[in-house]
Amino acid sequence: MVIYQRLRLLIGIGCFSLAISLQSCGVDKPAEIAQLDDKLPETIDYNLHVKPILSDKCFFCHGPDKNSQKAGLELATPEGAMAALKKAKGKHAIVPGDLANSEVYHRILSTDDHEMMPPKASNRSLSVYEKAVLIKWIEQGAEYKPHWALIKPDKSVLPAVKNTIWPKNPIDYFTLSKLEEKGLKPSPEADKETLLRRVTLDLTGLPPTLAETDAFLADTSPDAYEKVVNRLLKSPHYGEKMAVDWLDLSRYADTHGYTVDRYRPMWPWRDWVIQAFNRNRPFSQFITWQLAGDLLPNPTPEQRLATAFNRNHSQNMEGGIINEEFRVEYVADRTNTLGTALMGMTVECARCHDHKFDPISQKDYYSLFAFFNNVDEAGQISWDDAMPVPTMLLTQPKEDSLLTFINTKIRKAETDLKQTVQTEQKAFEAWQSKTSAVPFDPRKGLQAHFTFDKLVKGRFVNEVSVKDSGKVLDPVLVPGKRGNAFQSNGDDILTLGQAGVFSRSQPFSIGVWINIPKGVSKAALVHKGNGDILYNFRGYFLNLRDDKAELLMAHTWPYNSIVRVSRQVLPKEKWIQLTMTYDGSSKASGFRLYVDGQETALLTERDNLYKDILFNGKQTGLMVGADMRGPGFKKGLVDELVVYNRTLSPPEVQALAQSVQQVTPMKGDPLKQYYFSHLSPVYQQQQQALQQLRAERNKLVEAIPEIMVMDEMKTPRPTYLLKRGVYDANGPQVKPDVPASVLPFSPEFPRNRLGLAKWLLHPDNPLTARVVVNRYWQTYFGNAIQKSANNFGNQGGLPTHPELLDWLAVTFREGGWNMKAMQKLIVMSATYRQSSYGTRESLQKDPENTWLSRGPISRLTAEMIRDNALAASGLLVKQLGGPSVKPYQPEGLWAVNNTTYEQDKGDSLYRRSLYTFWRRTNPPPSMNTFDAPSRSYCVVQRQKTSTPLQALVLLNDPQFVEAAKVVAERSLAQYATISDRLTYTFRLLASRKPAPKELAILTRLYQQEYQLFTKNPAKMQGWLQAGEYKLKAVADKPALAAVAVVASTVMNSEAFVTKH
Repeated sequence: MVIYQRLRLLIGIGCFSLAISLQSCGVDKPAEIAQLDDKLPETIDYNLHVKPILSDKCFFCHGPDKNSQKAGLELATPEGAMAALKKAKGKHAIVPGDLANSEVYHRILSTDDHEMMPPKASNRSLSVYEKAVLIKWIEQGAEYKPHWALIKPDKSVLPAVKNTIWPKNPIDYFTLSKLEEKGLKPSPEADKETLLRRVTLDLTGLPPTLAETDAFLADTSPDAYEKVVNRLLKSPHYGEKMAVDWLDLSRYADTHGYTVDRYRPMWPWRDWVIQAFNRNRPFSQFITWQLAGDLLPNPTPEQRLATAFNRNHSQNMEGGIINEEFRVEYVADRTNTLGTALMGMTVECARCHDHKFDPISQKDYYSLFAFFNNVDEAGQISWDDAMPVPTMLLTQPKEDSLLTFINTKIRKAETDLKQTVQTEQKAFEAWQSKTSAVPFDPRKGLQAHFTFDKLVKGRFVNEVSVKDSGKVLDPVLVPGKRGNAFQSNGDDILTLGQAGVFSRSQPFSIGVWINIPKGVSKAALVHKGNGDILYNFRGYFLNLRDDKAELLMAHTWPYNSIVRVSRQVLPKEKWIQLTMTYDGSSKASGFRLYVDGQETALLTERDNLYKDILFNGKQTGLMVGADMRGPGFKKGLVDELVVYNRTLSPPEVQALAQSVQQVTPMKGDPLKQYYFSHLSPVYQQQQQALQQLRAERNKLVEAIPEIMVMDEMKTPRPTYLLKRGVYDANGPQVKPDVPASVLPFSPEFPRNRLGLAKWLLHPDNPLTARVVVNRYWQTYFGNAIQKSANNFGNQGGLPTHPELLDWLAVTFREGGWNMKAMQKLIVMSATYRQSSYGTRESLQKDPENTWLSRGPISRLTAEMIRDNALAASGLLVKQLGGPSVKPYQPEGLWAVNNTTYEQDKGDSLYRRSLYTFWRRTNPPPSMNTFDAPSRSYCVVQRQKTSTPLQALVLLNDPQFVEAAKVVAERSLAQYATISDRLTYTFRLLASRKPAPKELAILTRLYQQEYQLFTKNPAKMQGWLQAGEYKLKAVADKPALAAVAVVASTVMNSEAFVTKH
């Protein structure tokens, strides 16, 4: 039966092939196509042979982007390619196996300018070989396949190899199989000095010490190399080295970016990254915490800190920008970073339209965008350098203990107040039954009173204190509620001196009469701030918003604030009295509003004030009628403004509104507030103690630094597809979702960032593990297996070793996402250990080392070059973590931002480059010259340039000249003979002994320089005085300067800057 079924299958295949053959015979292929038959692959594979052609030459007009498809033709899917042509009835672009009826066949061979494809106007053309591939593909049935990167990786069986002795681990079977396929042989293992330098640099970013080199050379045990690898993986410097690439990817910097580009302390997150690598956190945990640590059950401070990853993007504090435009920009940055860093896809290409090459629609983009759009942040960050919100407090254990202690005491004090109310309830009821009127002392706690009746020397008078007068440009007086009133022009701010300066722990009340013009629906009425959005509403505000009253109190709006809005619309073109009261609790419930003496209902929008509302340094007082860069109270009238340094009770507010000194209040709670705040000594003492505790807490919290983190809004912000990518061009509403072409989102996942992390790490996700191990490979070999590490899409090309990439990806995932294990697997391979010096044959057949016929060779990264110089000299300070430092830098570079670079002193000059202060608009110039990025966006592949400036940095930068000087000092202190000194110098810098020819060249150089410096001592001063390091007493200064020149020369040589 089985034989019969197989026979039927073979007959079926034969008939199908015959049918295709007969159909194809309906055309005569051009001779130039026919003669290539022998050179084409026997079976044309869509992913390997066809799609690269279509993607490069056809998809721009006939790709996935429906809006840019010409003639309604799509060639990215079989459904589109084989559908009837919309503009040619009865015809199809591709008919499998039928060239005669495939319009593509005729168009790619046509020489008619109106018929040929691609058209001349596209500036694209097909080679004869490419045409032959497409034709043979159609002949063979035009089979489409999913994009290789969107197919779940499969852990294939290790390929068979002829040279079974060479492989040291599974990686080598894949690389050797490819080498044998290409007729190549692997190179021998690198010598021990070279191998030790290579692996030490790759795993720690630092060179081996001479003691480590000597120990490795002396260790003849079979596992000598593995012992080195294990030691390096345990080194604290391993985490520093791994962090560098992650900082590029995470767009980490010490400044906000854009034009102003001021400082922001994000270094605690950078230190967390280093520690995460050193602790070998599984990559699954590493990425989940960074994407969504705040969404984990009962998140720890460390998990919340990790989410700063999402806040590393540039942020803008320029005045005059549109808040929402830049808020949208920040969300887009997070979305783009996700695409590049974890999906290896250019998702940003779908921000304005469907992706032109990959199956990512604009809806897909904004569905991903929705995961990151639920953060209560501002697009315009505060000009006073407040940390953009949301933030978390970076407390130390001692501060945690103090906060816990004070908060416990505050809770007890609040409980005592409630207990007193219960205890004295009968006394209150007795008093209430006998009380028909409540007195109001309008002078008690009165800090300011402005009648606006007259001007004295051009200023409004404060009836309480002559120190605080009201000042405005061209003041206008008009008849008011009582006497005259101030009329605002909506542009010029009426300032009231220092009246109204309160912290968040101090109670206060402010009353004012206003008359709202008919056409005004949004305005700053009375506030203690310094510009609204420009300073993220630091202070407190009584505003008119959409015809309603708004109470706002903020440290940094919107997250660290209280916002309450009246449910009722305020009447216009009539006088109304508004009084806002605050009890010092930092809670929305303590912020109240009264209209004409009666408390009005408020809707609480935000209730999360946890830092102070005062500015650092000099304070601005109350302001009236206008707000810098905010909406003004144009032609609005203001009268009888009073400021109290206490919370007025409801009966007192009623009396204030009625301008009487006693009122008959409503019974119950309003009267109870008056009784206990005025007539209960116990309550008053407890209230005073509570206020003191709140002040202590405020002082403690204000000194605690903050860092930006993620925190989901309780009410999700709606997300829309933005037409053309414009921030305010809302299209259809979308929900958080992922591109189904990658992997549909499981209904079991929450539709938030935590669900997104689960989706990325799901075993069926074809991208994440591939993308990550591909970057690891790039770290060690210079080129990744998939060369475009940032683009696994149709335009990114094909991996050189697809089976190896998949094997590594599955191994990484199945091994628990163990990052150290993956690094060890790679560096323990025979592939990695090869000599980087190729034979003539391997250089001819494999010029770019695509097939890994020799070991990796590349220039050291910017950080490695500087760190190696410091390490060789012994100047390197190996302290881990801490604030960023400012080493040597040319003067004046920061002047473009009206800022001065203040160089550090002492040990800070010699920290690892990882800790160098990173200003986005002016990155460290020496490292920037060696291709370090600006960190303004996610980078997973640095540029590779070779310029004269790089040599000039090594020759002239004080850091390198000083290092050369100290290397020379070490050499002179260690050895007496010239030969020994130069050999030692070379070993310090290159981690190997110089060849005889190299030593001879260096010796001649030394002798020439020694003679020069002996004859002309002034010429050696630059070498001896470079940098802040002070030389110890040196007997032979010309010798030291000459060795310094030799050291500088070595630093400029391939032996130093190149990793073999």
